Amino acid sequence: MSRPFAVVGFTMLLTLAALFFLPEWAVFPALALSALGFAAALLLRRRHNTTAFAAAFGAAMAACVLLLGQLAMVYYPTIGQTGEKLPVRAQILSNGNYLYGKYYYTIRTTTISDQPSRLKLRLVSPYPVYAKPYDEITFSGTIFILGDYEVGRMDAYKATGLYLGVYPTGRSEDRFEVTHRRGFYPMRAVLWMQRNIRQNIRAAYTRETAALLEGMLLGDTGNLSWLAQEEFRWVGISHLFSVSGLHLSLLAWSVYRALRAAKCSRRACALSAMGFVLFFIALTGFQASCVRAGVMMLVLLSGRLFYRRADSLNSLGLAAAVLMAVSPLSAGQLGLELSFGATLGILLFRSRLAAPGERLLKRWKAAAPLKRPLRAANNGLAITASALALTTPIQMLRLPNGASLLVFLANLLFVPLSSLLITLGGLSALLPSFAKALSPAAEPLGAAISRGVHALDQIPAPVLRGSGTTVAFALAACALFAAAALLLRYWGRPLRLRYTAGLLSAALILGCWLPLQSTKTKAAKLATGEGIMVFVSRGKQAALLGCGGSELPARAAKQALSAAATGQLQLLLIPGKGSEFSAAAAELARDLQIRRILRYDEVTQPYTPFSLWEGARGIFFCQGGNAACLLQMNGAQYTLLFSGALPAEWQGFPPLISSG
Repeated sequence: MSRPFAVVGFTMLLTLAALFFLPEWAVFPALALSALGFAAALLLRRRHNTTAFAAAFGAAMAACVLLLGQLAMVYYPTIGQTGEKLPVRAQILSNGNYLYGKYYYTIRTTTISDQPSRLKLRLVSPYPVYAKPYDEITFSGTIFILGDYEVGRMDAYKATGLYLGVYPTGRSEDRFEVTHRRGFYPMRAVLWMQRNIRQNIRAAYTRETAALLEGMLLGDTGNLSWLAQEEFRWVGISHLFSVSGLHLSLLAWSVYRALRAAKCSRRACALSAMGFVLFFIALTGFQASCVRAGVMMLVLLSGRLFYRRADSLNSLGLAAAVLMAVSPLSAGQLGLELSFGATLGILLFRSRLAAPGERLLKRWKAAAPLKRPLRAANNGLAITASALALTTPIQMLRLPNGASLLVFLANLLFVPLSSLLITLGGLSALLPSFAKALSPAAEPLGAAISRGVHALDQIPAPVLRGSGTTVAFALAACALFAAAALLLRYWGRPLRLRYTAGLLSAALILGCWLPLQSTKTKAAKLATGEGIMVFVSRGKQAALLGCGGSELPARAAKQALSAAATGQLQLLLIPGKGSEFSAAAAELARDLQIRRILRYDEVTQPYTPFSLWEGARGIFFCQGGNAACLLQMNGAQYTLLFSGALPAEWQGFPPLISSG
């Protein structure tokens, strides 16, 4: 077996990525099937060379065991620690980040209710914590599960390894008791550098370009507007904000080549670049996609260090194995999947896709003066196409809006421009003087990327979208094809590997291209604190009944719209006056396309009918301080009470959703 790490790493990644989205009981049949396959490969090893099969089945077994271990020993014990008004003592692990009117920190607890504890939490506070990283804070807070009331967000938090949040109780700014800690903390210097980078960028650039640079350099899109994030996602280039191979290779090789240009030895350059890789991984907060790229870069640079050439596929497999062993649930991160998919596609297909263009350039003698730019263009086309070969199916399955057919054009246009912006932004982030010198070039570039993405998003284009149901059928077909290929091999009539791989790929891609869209209307109450906000949707059609609350209601609505892959509301119902009914109305009306706004003070009759889409309609009741809604959907009728009491004739209908 020439590439053991590739076999083991990719098998673990694929197994865990599939299990992440299946019911949790699926890990047990997967473990049993892997054990049977491993035993069969060992029994047949004397008659056939089954080393690769044994390694693959063994890796699948290990992946299942690791997943069970993380769920049983880490995930469930962690989410069982929720509670209200608990005394917490913790150490701050990050710089503060101000978003949506609140401050966010990552902390690690030392005690909860005076009991020893080592939980990693996200602290959400309306006031800043006047402390430095690695200082200790003591406060009383409510611990909650991240994403529990956010549409489509719970799995995203689960995959990051940060499962819980804590909200401090009380209203005063002095709610935190701070104990300053002295000592040597290596990450304190990294966090200081991270804070300086943000300050340098924000001081030198406009708010929009600074937010773009923070997303591309640090993977932090918190300051990028919701609409801009959606536009990058809808045209298929949201991977630019997943700090991975593109970012790390540009910066690490820039360090290596700069030192080589300064006449440093190859080993010194390789060691310096490896140190930069480790520093950059820490700077981005150990994001899984960045760790993947970092492990691969370290292996490649170690080849320069020892004058040996590293095998790229084996290096990528090693990175996958390391990540899956450390955090099996990270296989569910979209950024990680796109990062591995793009890198694997480039390694497998780039040279073959570039070969026809290379042959044409060799034969075309008239193109000799333009050979270098034409070769670069041919190589860029090949890299883009090969990266999209594997990332497009992932986008079709993982992104609510699927994969637009403009994704190839978007990557071809904006990835080179973003590479230049990353280089300029990375240099300008080091010192204020660099930022001042480079901002005249980087600022127009950032603005051009933003405007270009916005313009491309306005072009109507077909969308490829998959579904979990069709993927299940596609995976079943792949399993049948694989079993048939193994049987033919056992009977002495094996199919060629390329034919087998072609059949498996065709089955999976066809499954992704045959979506089964649900026609059922769904309703969910959004977590907005004191207030009512009910999100009603069917596919990409959505409506909002009530838009009030005290806990960032506009953000909750936008997250729900992102999960539904739409930026448009069929109806926005404002059932009363005050923040408990209309806190988010102005922001939503500014940022979204809303076909109809139904306000309590504009209705001229107690009962006002409205229509959402086929099979979903309702009546808004507003009279004498009473506000309610009767909604007909999925062949049944439901009530939603906003204030006061229901009309007498609606008393017999079930509630749409609890208003508590």
